[in-house]
This record gives sequence, C-alpha cells and structure tokens, in this order.
Amino acid sequence: MKDIVIIGAGGFGREVAQLIKDINKYQEEWNLLGYIDEDPNRHGLLQNDDPILGGFEWFAKNTDRDIYTVCAIGKPKIKYSLINKANAYNVNYANLIHPSVIKNDFVEMGTGNIVCANSILSVNVKLGNHIAINPGCSIGHDTVIHDYSSFMWDITVSGNVIINEGCEIGSKSVIIQQKSVGKWNIIGAGAVVIRDTPENCTVVGVPAKPIKFS
Repeated sequence: MKDIVIIGAGGFGREVAQLIKDINKYQEEWNLLGYIDEDPNRHGLLQNDDPILGGFEWFAKNTDRDIYTVCAIGKPKIKYSLINKANAYNVNYANLIHPSVIKNDFVEMGTGNIVCANSILSVNVKLGNHIAINPGCSIGHDTVIHDYSSFMWDITVSGNVIINEGCEIGSKSVIIQQKSVGKWNIIGAGAVVIRDTPENCTVVGVPAKPIKFS
C-alpha cells in the first residue's frame, strides 16, 4: 500500500480519512499515516485514532519516503496557500475517488483531487488539480473544472459549464448549461446560476446575482 498523509485536520480532513478507509474496503491501496496541521498545539493529538503528525516540517524529515498527500481544506484561497507550501517539499499528490462515484471512462483529471461518495462525473468531464467534490454532486458532460475549486454537498452542474480557478460552489446550488463561473467566485448555497459570472465575486439568489466583489 502507498503511504498518504492528509493536509488539514479539520472536519473535511476527517471526512477524507473516512474516504480513504472506504477505498481500502474496496481495494487496499492507501496506508493513512495521519494529518499535517500548522497548529503546534494539536501536534501529537489523535483525530478518530489517526495522529496529527506535525506541520509542513514533517515532510522535510521524511524525504527518504515515498509519501502521497491531498489537501482537505474547503476554502480555495487557503487551499491554494497550503498547496504552495507543500510544493516546496516535492510531495506526490493523490487522486481519491470514492468507490460509489459514477465516473465515465473519458473523464480527465490532474492530481490532488478528492471526489466523495455518490457523485457523478458524466462524459468527457475535465478536472484540473486540487479540486474537492463533496458527496452527492452531479457534473454534466463536457464540463471543465479548474484548479483549487471546491464543491460543497449536493450540487448540480449541467453540461458544457466552465468553472474557473479557485471557485467555491455552495451546497444545493445549480449551474445551468453552457455558463462560465469566473475565477475565485463564491456561489452561495441554493443559488441558481443562469448567466456567466465575473471574476472575484460572491453570487447568491435565484436567479443568482453578484452581491460583493473582492
């Protein structure tokens, strides 16, 4: 089995640990060593029997080992920052796909992606790197999702949608076909996106409209 650590020891980190265990029930693949967390007060503690190993310096102390990792942080900007720190240690990034996921043979993806239970990736979907898809999401044909984006629970994305870099898509939101979501957007929970959105904004409502720019 391959050794893996999870960057981020919060709630999503514990969910990713369970995802790894679910994968291993289907086919033994991963040896979960524990978590990386930047809070020194948590180092050495247990999260559901899995240890918090230390901060990023742990990677420097284990360069002689073939270690895989994923970043289990929902907020894209924080995820982006932590992955840049991890890159300094030349770590390997895993793709973690729950056994219940329905995934077309022609789905393409980079590295560091997390796809949770009961999600659907339809034909010719393309995922970049370090994308998190929480349970129950449906991604339509030919949709492209760029790096660092995070999908919360139960999201519906129609076909030919473009999700640009660093987007946070809220639970139970809907994005209709052939729309483009701008870079570093936050789509509020329950929003229905029926038109393209500009970059760096928060979009809410039915139909969804920008309410704040950053």
